Amino acid sequence: MKKSLLIIGVLLLALNLKAQDENKYYDVDDRPKFYFGLGTGINTFTGLAGISANYILDKTLFVQGGLGLSSWGIRSSIGLRYDHSYTNGFTLGVNLVRSSGIGDIVMTFDSGNGSPNEVNMRFDAASTLNFKAGYNWWFGKHNTFNMNIGYALPFKNQPWAVKDGSTLSQFEQQVLQLVAPGGIILEMGITFGIQ
Repeated sequence: MKKSLLIIGVLLLALNLKAQDENKYYDVDDRPKFYFGLGTGINTFTGLAGISANYILDKTLFVQGGLGLSSWGIRSSIGLRYDHSYTNGFTLGVNLVRSSGIGDIVMTFDSGNGSPNEVNMRFDAASTLNFKAGYNWWFGKHNTFNMNIGYALPFKNQPWAVKDGSTLSQFEQQVLQLVAPGGIILEMGITFGIQ
């Protein structure tokens, strides 16, 4: 159901954005080759809070890298981004994302009887392949604000281990699945062209 809603949303966004008028704010050949950015969101290539670098390979194709903090440790990524237009417009991207993991973490779960259940765990390093679509709004001469949705396909289903011998309940495993890398992407960021 979630995947169906995501696909429908992307298609509606694409149809809506295709119909919008494109305005050229500047000469395409005059724009900077490098863009520095800040990003946030869920399952993003920059993590919950991070930085990005975008370099133009061709008129609408960028190589993109990210580094930031995530719920699963330090996040780093590399990928490609295609912009439909030189200014405001539809964008597509794919990123290979790696989260470092956390060697020693105590998770506190609600046991259901009012007392917390503390579990000593290890979050293993985890990778995802992120597919995203969104829209860029240009402002100023070389800056963008962007929003993306998509899906982060995890390479490993349960990238964690219990260190203290506890047994996780079904609910606790579901909570960890939500926190672990992978799933729906909700992303926003801002980039600044560097002349």
